[in-house]
Amino acid sequence: MKKIIENDSHLLKEVSKELVNILKEKNVDEDIIFDIHVAFEEALRNAMIHGNRNEPDKKVTIEIEIKENLVVICVEDEGEGFDAGKLPDPTLDENLLKESGRGVYLINHLMDEAIYESGGKKVVMTKFLDKKHL
Repeated sequence: MKKIIENDSHLLKEVSKELVNILKEKNVDEDIIFDIHVAFEEALRNAMIHGNRNEPDKKVTIEIEIKENLVVICVEDEGEGFDAGKLPDPTLDENLLKESGRGVYLINHLMDEAIYESGGKKVVMTKFLDKKHL
């Protein structure tokens, strides 16, 4: 499935719900669906707010591929990108009370793999759908 959506945060829940419904239809475990759901929404939110800087004329491209035992999700914005390695660690004391800065951390910990491409404008997230890989 490939979608190009407007940079509108109101679409975030709609697209996210669509993904959750597809995973439920495939009888994916609820815990795995939860991880994918949270990571997907974080990736979309990051693309819209940080990547596209809330600019309504920009778009977010979403690609979702569900295979027998894994799901691969790509979220790409039209922003300038970022270096994921230079983000502050949200678990350090000086960052605990900050209002933002946890999205990439959550994505990296909820998914089995997260690769940042195109200078940080694209995240490719992979999650195994069977509990053997947990």
